[in-house]
Amino acid sequence: MSVSIEAQPFPTDQLALGMYVSKLDRPWLETPFLFQGFHIESYEVIEQLRRYCDYVYVDVQRSDHTITLPQASVQPEDSEAKAAAGDGPEIEPEASTASEEVDDTAVLRAEIPNAKKAHDESSEILAKLFSKIRLGESPEITAVQRTLDPMIDSIMRNEDAMSWLTRMKRKDDYVYDHSLASSVWAMIFGKHLGIPKDDLRVLAMGAVFMDVGKTRISTELLTKQDPLNADEMERLKDHVRFGVEIVSAIEGIDPRVIDMVQSHHERYNGTGYPQGLSGTTIPIFARIAGIIDTYDAMTTPRPYAKPVSTYAAIRELHKLAGVEFPAEVVEQFVQAIGIFPVGTLVELNTGEVGVVVAQNRVRRLRPKVMLILDRDKEKLQSFSIVDLRNQLADQGGESSLWIEEGLAPGAYGIDPSEYYI
Repeated sequence: MSVSIEAQPFPTDQLALGMYVSKLDRPWLETPFLFQGFHIESYEVIEQLRRYCDYVYVDVQRSDHTITLPQASVQPEDSEAKAAAGDGPEIEPEASTASEEVDDTAVLRAEIPNAKKAHDESSEILAKLFSKIRLGESPEITAVQRTLDPMIDSIMRNEDAMSWLTRMKRKDDYVYDHSLASSVWAMIFGKHLGIPKDDLRVLAMGAVFMDVGKTRISTELLTKQDPLNADEMERLKDHVRFGVEIVSAIEGIDPRVIDMVQSHHERYNGTGYPQGLSGTTIPIFARIAGIIDTYDAMTTPRPYAKPVSTYAAIRELHKLAGVEFPAEVVEQFVQAIGIFPVGTLVELNTGEVGVVVAQNRVRRLRPKVMLILDRDKEKLQSFSIVDLRNQLADQGGESSLWIEEGLAPGAYGIDPSEYYI
């Protein structure tokens, strides 16, 4: 990102409300600020900038003209050199624990066979389940429980394996794919929140059935590639009513599952449907369901839209935090899923492209990456794994490696499953 000629470097202890921050002294992805360029609108933001940065660039022209900009005290030449070298202040890691020394890649490889078995069996059972539902039959709750429990057990051991498989093993049925994937995100999120296993099963089951009502919507409407008109949109919204009818007929169904089906399109600011609920009037499991539904929809191929990168989806969720979704729930979801989950395609600052093969539990923005393409986007002869946690700038000033951006699934024709499973 180029810096405006009007941008001046300022120490973070000189920042004030109304300033427009156009660049940091470190890569944007190494900070909580997911938007490259923003106005300082609160003292909390100033405190965050002071925590992560020594100095930032302030765009004078785009700043609030009612404020008085202090005299910059950082030399631009030195600042540019330091920023270009990637030698900004590093985020202090949490206290080291024994678990950090575990080879996450090895743990993931060990769990993949278990996760694959659970995922394949769940896929087969849910495919039959949805076929029966399309024929008007009511599903049995015990069948759903049998398909969810092995996946929950796998996620409890290592959630990255199931996350990887979910991203790789998509089919052509959006409703079915969305249900299976949403259940996985629900399990991972629930594990992060410390939800007991019995409640975790309820959350996952609700995610499975969130969009089950779409089995009663015409295929023509579901697969339409052009924007829906007002009448078509109202017909599509009927899937909520249909879904409630389907799950309510399941003997022994938990009421919270019905809540998730009924209210996963409700929004925190009251702009959702079908009842226009807002705030805490939306059941908590339904608030969680809304975020999961939105995230998976954005990162999944749809008839009318290509999937976006995980990073782009997270940025969008941050925009909606405190508006359509509770800010604290969005923050917890991001922590659970990760900015760059296993299976994500990324491009490094060197131009090289790779796939994330293990997350870093302390520095979530510096995972392990298997390099696939060189800086000219040519396939490498051999694929090496770099741990970005160990690629920080050394004392000699050598540039560090970092993720420049997350890439959409299928970018450069890469199928990550070819390099791991």
